[in-house]
Amino acid sequence: GEVASSLTVTTIEDFLLNTLKRFANLEASEKQAALRDLQSALFHADSRIFEETATHPEWRGMGTTLTMAFAVNWRLFVAHAGDSRCYLQSGGQLQQLTQDHTVTAEMVRKGIISPQSQAKHPWRHVVTNIVGGNEPGVLVELHSLDLHADDVILLCSDGLTEMVPEEQIAAILQEKNDPQHACERLVSD
Repeated sequence: GEVASSLTVTTIEDFLLNTLKRFANLEASEKQAALRDLQSALFHADSRIFEETATHPEWRGMGTTLTMAFAVNWRLFVAHAGDSRCYLQSGGQLQQLTQDHTVTAEMVRKGIISPQSQAKHPWRHVVTNIVGGNEPGVLVELHSLDLHADDVILLCSDGLTEMVPEEQIAAILQEKNDPQHACERLVSD
């Protein structure tokens, strides 16, 4: 995971540094193109991992989750694969923007298990969609939405969401105006 994460970040950073130049003056009509660019960045990272595993067989199967957000001109763009999350707190309400790509989350969506039983299910950490892994072809979940002046965006891993209930996350984000202090509080709780 560590190697896959590093490769993914480097690949996406290189790809987007060239692409983001045009994002600075993004028109509303270009939002679909921006989403395609974010999707392409994840596709590039997925390919890069498989290129590396071809020369390093000991790394076969490595993969990483990724949730990234980019805000420009009061527009938020999110690209996601895995079980990390993007939340939006707007108007005092916390909303999970991304879906978890896990066996149990899919079971909840299909009505096989209840959301309450998911937290203790033995398959809750089995991720079904990652950058890399055993087969190429990450499925990128994309979102685009308008932001408002007091909106707060939170990107986090399941390490936070398994330890801190959403109600407590919402309360901390509401209480702390400084992002650094909010993050420190979320980690300490």
